[in-house]
Amino acid sequence: MNVCSGRFDCVIAASFLFLTTLSLSSPPKKIPKHLRTDYTLGGKIPVRHRYMDQSYSPAKPRVYTKETIDTYVAMAERNGALCYGMTNKFLYSALKDFPVKEKSVAVLGSTKPWYESIVLSRGGRPVTIEYNKIVSQDPHLEVMTVEEYKAEPRRFDALVSISSFEHDGLGRYGDPIDPFGDLKAMERCKSMLNPGGVLFLAVPVGPDCLVWNAHRIYGVQRMKRLLSGWRVLGYYGKGKSFMQDVNRQALGVQTYQPVFVLTPEEGSEA
Repeated sequence: MNVCSGRFDCVIAASFLFLTTLSLSSPPKKIPKHLRTDYTLGGKIPVRHRYMDQSYSPAKPRVYTKETIDTYVAMAERNGALCYGMTNKFLYSALKDFPVKEKSVAVLGSTKPWYESIVLSRGGRPVTIEYNKIVSQDPHLEVMTVEEYKAEPRRFDALVSISSFEHDGLGRYGDPIDPFGDLKAMERCKSMLNPGGVLFLAVPVGPDCLVWNAHRIYGVQRMKRLLSGWRVLGYYGKGKSFMQDVNRQALGVQTYQPVFVLTPEEGSEA
């Protein structure tokens, strides 16, 4: 079993922007000049460089076997961790406070069925929605491509997005280049939830930064926009608040991903 370290770039959840069609060309190695202002919010967000291209052909889908899912579910029942280190502990705490037993749960973005298995271990009914084609050999896990979901949209009791939205719009996973891809994905989530539904969200937290094209890091500037129209029901991190965790990273502690539990603000549901 390939167990990743706690680094936030472990590959579990892929990009999940589905407002435009999937691009199969390689992502640009530099930010397009005409989009740099939008990507950096008018120069407020610094840029570092780490180029990655993890797109793959839809002709070669990933296969999630029942044996793999059974193994992961057993790990999750023991509160184990496959990737993202402490983020798993935060998610387990969030799921204790906001249980998903017998609820429909969409996992947004996936390259391994780890978070689907966590949902199964807590009695939920997971549906994976991913850009790239996945084949599930476990009858307890339904999978859909983004295009399939667009053709037959539905609502869920809960959504899980762990280390996914920070990639949207950067092209790393073959997704379209869009400076506001993450913000659009968050807005789209509102139309995917049943009344009273919640979104379990984790993205890298620290001083604002765009690491092109690997991911974004969310500080005061970008996080304010990401959470626009959402009400925070719970926060699970090393500190007691988002700002404490931003300050922690500013002191040089390795970036990690706390977990937010969110629900659309009244009147903001799509």
